[in-house]
Amino acid sequence: MVKTTVDLDENLINKAVQIFGGKTKKEIITLALNELIARHEQKDLYDLFNSDEVFIADDYDYKAMRKEL
Repeated sequence: MVKTTVDLDENLINKAVQIFGGKTKKEIITLALNELIARHEQKDLYDLFNSDEVFIADDYDYKAMRKEL
C-alpha cells in the first residue's frame, strides 16, 4: 500500500459514491483504477483481434484434433 495525498473533485467522488453505494473514498478510487486498467486491457484485446495478423499456427489441424476425441 502507498499512502498518497491528492486533490480530488469532490463532485466526482460524491457521484461515484451515489452510483456504487456507500463505499469509502479509498474503495471508490481503487474501483476506478481497476476499471481503468480493465478498459485498457479490453482495448488491447480488441485491437489484437481486429488486426489483420494471423494467429493460427501453420501446423494447426483441427480435423486431426477432432479425431483424437
